[in-house]
Amino acid sequence: MSAQARLPETPHDLPYDRAKVDALLERVRQGERIRLIDELLACVDWRGAFGTDDGQPVDLEHISKLIAYYREKFADIGPIYMAELLSTEFMTEQRARGDVVFSDALLELGRMNPDLWAEIRLFFRKKEMATAMLVLAHEDLSDEEVEARQMEWEG
Repeated sequence: MSAQARLPETPHDLPYDRAKVDALLERVRQGERIRLIDELLACVDWRGAFGTDDGQPVDLEHISKLIAYYREKFADIGPIYMAELLSTEFMTEQRARGDVVFSDALLELGRMNPDLWAEIRLFFRKKEMATAMLVLAHEDLSDEEVEARQMEWEG
């Protein structure tokens, strides 16, 4: 890898292979449990985005060093941020493939009234964040555990 080249700084700066993101979502739909940082890094298009000093694609050794670097660099980034990023990549791919189609009226709204478009996007981004926080806080508890907690609250 070129010592002169600047490495991307944030997860949003990395290029993702949307086919890998799509495959990840399919695995999750089937019930697979994942570690988001590992899956986020597994979805990066390492060979398409990085090269050696002589312009060749990076090899597995370089890729593993990049993964280790970014795993440490992004260690403090929470799962909600990573999930939001991956879901954005997923929906972008859905649009690119034509699986999700925006009406002409919706596209026109974005062109003619960008402030309203931004307001709508912000609303849904906040809603998604609230949903993600609730899902992360969820615990599967037995009725007895719920009752014990309620007794603590009342006492």
